[in-house]
Amino acid sequence: MSYFYRAQTDAEIERIATAVLAKFPSRRLGSAVDIEGILEDLGMELLPRRGFRQHAEGYLANDPRIIVVDEAIFSYMPRARFTIAEEVSHLILEYRLWTGGKLPAGARSHELTEEQHFFVEKDARSLASALLMPRVAYTETFSARQREMTSTGAPAITIVREALRHTAEVFQVSPRAAAQRALKLKLISRDELRRLFPES
Repeated sequence: MSYFYRAQTDAEIERIATAVLAKFPSRRLGSAVDIEGILEDLGMELLPRRGFRQHAEGYLANDPRIIVVDEAIFSYMPRARFTIAEEVSHLILEYRLWTGGKLPAGARSHELTEEQHFFVEKDARSLASALLMPRVAYTETFSARQREMTSTGAPAITIVREALRHTAEVFQVSPRAAAQRALKLKLISRDELRRLFPES
């Protein structure tokens, strides 16, 4: 029987993220999650390579314990952290490496249908976001900054922009990643997201 990836619900993604973070409670950089530390604890190795970013920022080697990344991503650490988290998420969702599993037969990218590939990538991005920006901590941080800014009388969109900037800094992610997470958690509207990131 060929490999079949079952798409996860938002609730399942949040539960998985909570379970992974609970397994590695000491892997923190202040409020931010130490994703490279989690990678290390999973027995995985990160191999930077030069010059393949036009195709992908990262990928899993034949040995699923090895993540290969384009070394250029390290010029912007928030993006590098998200790329690493996304590849770790592939392993957690698909290969069950963290429980000793192996790459399933038929699970390589070129063996998947377009629909399967879409859901695999979508869920890996969602889990990466949930791992780097844990729901409760993210919501508390965003809301606290939003309340502070509201007391200044600043325009509504300025308040949202500043809350996102602050939260992105706390969790060491890009403002765009912070905004996507805020949308998922219903802390901002899609209209606010588009106003701040018109290309979204």
